[in-house]
Amino acid sequence: MSACKRALWMILFLPVLSATVVEDFNHIERCKNSLYMGTAPRGMLNNKLKKICQRYEDLPRFVTLFDPDTRIPVYSAYTFKKTDRSSHVDYPWMYEPQLAETTGNGNMMPFPTGYLHKSFEDSQAVLDDYSNVVEYERGQLNPDQHQSTIEDRAATYSLTNVVPLVREFVIKPWREHIERIRVRLNNFCLGKAYIITGVTTTGNTIRRNNQNRVGIPKELWSAYCCTDYDLNAPH
Repeated sequence: MSACKRALWMILFLPVLSATVVEDFNHIERCKNSLYMGTAPRGMLNNKLKKICQRYEDLPRFVTLFDPDTRIPVYSAYTFKKTDRSSHVDYPWMYEPQLAETTGNGNMMPFPTGYLHKSFEDSQAVLDDYSNVVEYERGQLNPDQHQSTIEDRAATYSLTNVVPLVREFVIKPWREHIERIRVRLNNFCLGKAYIITGVTTTGNTIRRNNQNRVGIPKELWSAYCCTDYDLNAPH
C-alpha cells in the first residue's frame, strides 16, 4: 500500500543535556532513496546550507543537509537496516573534501595524519575541534547502530554526520533512544523504514584558538516512517 496508510510515523524532540555536494538530492537516484518518497523537509531557506550525498567507496549511503557556518549537520536522513546488537569496530573519522574543493571522486575521506589544510577547517569541523573538549561527545545523527553492513556503518563516521552532544545525554537518553528504535523497527517494520534526525541551535559554540568553531545543539529532533508496520505490534 502506497504513501503511509500503513505506515507508522514517530516524531521526537529531545532536549540536549562522503560524500558529494549536490544541488538537489533528487539528482542522484541512490541519494533520493534515503528520503521517504524522495522528498526532503521543506522550509529551510538558508541558501548557505549544503546538500551532501554521503558517498563511501563510490556508493551513496545517506544524505545530510549541512551548515558550513556552524560546521554541523542540520539533519541526516537514511534508511534503517535491520541489525543485531553487535558492537562496531573502530572506523576512521572522515571529512568531506567537496565542501572545500570541487575536485575528487565525491567520496568521504579519512582525515590525514599530517597538517589539515585551512580550507577544510573553514568549511567543516575537524578532529582538533573535539580533542580537548571534555563536556561533549561526537553524536551521530545517522548512528552506526542503525546500519548493518561494514560499509554503511563506516560511512556514519563522517564529521559531517556529527554534532556535539553533552556526554551524559549520549551515555543514557540518546543511546537508549537509538536502541529502542532499532528494536522496534527490527521486530515490527515489515517494509522499508526511513529515519531523519536533526538539530536546532542557539548560537553557542565549541571554541578553539579563541574562535567559534562548532555549533552546539539546543534540541535534537527525530522522525521515522515505516511503510508497512505490523498492526499487531504492542507499540
